[in-house]
Amino acid sequence: MEKELDVEYDQIFIIDCLPEEEREKYKISQDLMQFLADNGIKQETSICRNRPLFMATMKSLEKRAANGEKFALHIISHGDAKGLWIKSTDEDVLWTDLRNFLKEINSHMKGSLIVNMTSCLGLHGIKIVDENEAQLPFFGLIGYSKDLPVGIGKEFNREFYQKMLAGEDISQAVSEIKTTLSDDNFYCISALGYKAIKNTLNRYK
Repeated sequence: MEKELDVEYDQIFIIDCLPEEEREKYKISQDLMQFLADNGIKQETSICRNRPLFMATMKSLEKRAANGEKFALHIISHGDAKGLWIKSTDEDVLWTDLRNFLKEINSHMKGSLIVNMTSCLGLHGIKIVDENEAQLPFFGLIGYSKDLPVGIGKEFNREFYQKMLAGEDISQAVSEIKTTLSDDNFYCISALGYKAIKNTLNRYK
């Protein structure tokens, strides 16, 4: 029988792996942070232009989750079917490299971690889910199944968080945005097959 799960987040944590010139040109994370701030949502960004910085950020997030912080994780990067590509240093972060970090974070957050991928082929992150293991790497993954155009990615982000702020089920929100953008390449996949991912974003008091 399918279930529903209520998820409550204190903030959105954004990891931006784009080179400086692309970060300034496209302003994906900057626009997202501004939108969240304008709507009273706490947000934080880590700029990771090489693999060691990315891995250190993941280790830090693991510790923060262990200390009781609850956040949705949003990753902005180049990517392919194998994982992320950090263009500045031509380094890969494979999905398998992320598995243990995400499993620990998700465990500390009692199975409620949502990972939102603004990257090409971000949906392939679902490959690290092993349904035979009790400990899963995330509760839900939002990703694109093909090469992601920048404009579509930015528009999706804005629409998605607007719907989250309105309290919509995440899975329903993604379905609605696919219709709005006339783009069937966005997906929201639950690692546990939940029929709906409810959420609450805590606003500034």
